[in-house]
Amino acid sequence: MKRIWVLVAAFAVSLAFLSCGSTKSVQESKFHGEEPEMAASKRTIIDYQGAEFGSAVPQWVVDLSAGQYSESALTKTMPDLKGKKIFVTIANGDNLEFVRQWTDLVQVETEVASSLERVAAKAVEARMSGDGSQEGTEVKDKQSIEQALNMYRTSLTSVRFSGLEKTAQYWTLSQRVDGKKQPVGEPYYTYYAVWTMEKDLFESQLNTAIKNIDETSTEAKELKAIVRQKLSQELSVSSNVEEIKAEAEAYIVNSK
Repeated sequence: MKRIWVLVAAFAVSLAFLSCGSTKSVQESKFHGEEPEMAASKRTIIDYQGAEFGSAVPQWVVDLSAGQYSESALTKTMPDLKGKKIFVTIANGDNLEFVRQWTDLVQVETEVASSLERVAAKAVEARMSGDGSQEGTEVKDKQSIEQALNMYRTSLTSVRFSGLEKTAQYWTLSQRVDGKKQPVGEPYYTYYAVWTMEKDLFESQLNTAIKNIDETSTEAKELKAIVRQKLSQELSVSSNVEEIKAEAEAYIVNSK
């Protein structure tokens, strides 16, 4: 019986050593299994404006599709736009005429006012939330933020921006494919349009829109200057795709 217990103890000890050795070998091993093949999809262009002539996709379209929503980026490839206020409309859909009509027939002036209002609201909230969190006056700041937001919303949506002209337009047809290059879903069109306005005309209309914004305090005056700079110096993007709209507005608000 004593011999049996000795054998059992020896077996247990050997298992412990094997376990330790196994753990160590796994941790120190430089060999890894192959990564599993991911089925993530990506977009592939299957047709585009001018493809029949062998034309390349314009760089300004490539920049916008890559999320480069800034006047400096756009004017590098479209130098004629320098000195003008720039607005961009982007529409997605499964029918070219639908996206073209959404971009061309949409009330651009209304879209411009709405996009400016959204950018102003995000800039106000970002600025005032940051100040409030540092001062530790959260309840008071929430009230003041809402008051400021309402002022900017009312001011910017009540003014109709006029004088816009379409400068450029372009469309692409793309398809999502998986890791094995198999189609995912249906192909869809993306239609881009660039609109411009004389800078002096825009500045005049912007001044009219925000002239009644409160600047009785130093903080309100500084906030108004920051918001006005954002609206004046960055291009405005409107889209029938919420993700594009949100991405563009975040880009503008966070730009230096």
